[in-house]
Amino acid sequence: MKIRLLPPEEVLDRWLVLSPLIKDALDKGQGENTLLDHMRKILNFNSHCWLITNENEETKGVVLTEFLQYTQHKTLHIITASGQEFSTWAHLFSTLEEFAKDAGCKAVEQWGRPGWAKVLPKLIPGFEQAYVVMRKNIGE
Repeated sequence: MKIRLLPPEEVLDRWLVLSPLIKDALDKGQGENTLLDHMRKILNFNSHCWLITNENEETKGVVLTEFLQYTQHKTLHIITASGQEFSTWAHLFSTLEEFAKDAGCKAVEQWGRPGWAKVLPKLIPGFEQAYVVMRKNIGE
């Protein structure tokens, strides 16, 4: 398995394959962004699209990331990681860590469903639960 950062024009070329994987992750979220929102961010260099492929160049996953600039430090935020057989490509996150370090980030962050708190530390050493994000929708 391998991972590589796609330039925006290649994201466009591969969108028919990538978008269902991204949509699958978005469907499990809170509706913060749409597929179109993510495409805009990628095309405007505000987020990054990482392609996971096997030795036959078959798409196995996609990861979206973005930089978050806090007052005191910068992090690489994993927006979504979606695809097949995550355990076979979790080790590729070391590439994201190097990308983050090269960009001056202090950390890599991931917010998601509670299950990630059990999975990530087992598959990617160093991840630990720092806090839980909870949300209450009101209105409508």
